[in-house]
Amino acid sequence: MLRSTLKFKCIYRAKSVPILFNSNRLLTSNASELFQTKLKQLKDESVSEAENSLELIFAHVLNKKLLREVRGENLDKIQLSESQLGEIEEKVLLKLSHMPVQFILGEWEFRDLTLKMQVPVFIPRPETEEMVELITQQVDDRENCDILEVGVGSGAISLALLNELPNVKEITAIDQSKAACKLAQKNADNLKFSDRIKIFEHRLESDALPLDIVPEGQKFDIIVSNPPYVPTKDVLKVEPEIYLYENIRALDGGVDGLDVIKILLELAAKYLKKEGHLWLEVDSRHPEIIKKIVENNQEKWQLNFVACYKDIFKKDRFVEIQKI
Repeated sequence: MLRSTLKFKCIYRAKSVPILFNSNRLLTSNASELFQTKLKQLKDESVSEAENSLELIFAHVLNKKLLREVRGENLDKIQLSESQLGEIEEKVLLKLSHMPVQFILGEWEFRDLTLKMQVPVFIPRPETEEMVELITQQVDDRENCDILEVGVGSGAISLALLNELPNVKEITAIDQSKAACKLAQKNADNLKFSDRIKIFEHRLESDALPLDIVPEGQKFDIIVSNPPYVPTKDVLKVEPEIYLYENIRALDGGVDGLDVIKILLELAAKYLKKEGHLWLEVDSRHPEIIKKIVENNQEKWQLNFVACYKDIFKKDRFVEIQKI
């Protein structure tokens, strides 16, 4: 354990609040004082989103549901136990190594679900919740809806759809990562959705899916994917929290970021039902390029570019394509 290696080690000394480990006992147990000390420590090391990450760590350790419960006067009233002090110290040390707070906590909220997180499976982003919202509005109360997800990751998209759309009887989901498939299955089991999702380890290299994944003749009302879409030259420009801990293959979309997206368009042409929809999360530079690709292949694919939607940051992010 980390705490056993910290005996008598000076972690940080502020002018007014000395923090010294001595058999895991801190000289201050006031939560507010410790928060300010640790916040300075994180900022001194240029850790991104230091304050928000620290609030999440404190809330997790103190079992608080709302972040406002670990802010200002609320935090000043809290005295930390020895075990809480040790747990906060361990988690702050992980954050100092630029580990994403989602991995530090081991879980993350996605829409109304709490999902388990683990290195190196890609962490679902807030923008992706918007794509789920767009799909749920489209599916509405349709009697049944067959869905295929390509790149299931932690299971966030598929499990959120199952949670919000009881009319969806089953989702087929694939991912090239064994770790992602295992985590998605674990989350499905924890959330009691394992009877409504089938998860397969499969690397998408063409528009043909194995028959044990998609039986001959089966088609889908919706195909959804948040594929790798970052151009290769930009992959190592991402924050250290991403390239140190998350699966870079979940980001790298090839020279132009479109390698997997082009395969997905061919897949949609083959496996979508008539009037079915393909939903993609893409780079903000991609929608116009995708629109031209679809238009140039419309006669062959029988696909129509419906719309592009902006994310919460006002960037072109989601593409809707329909089988005609």
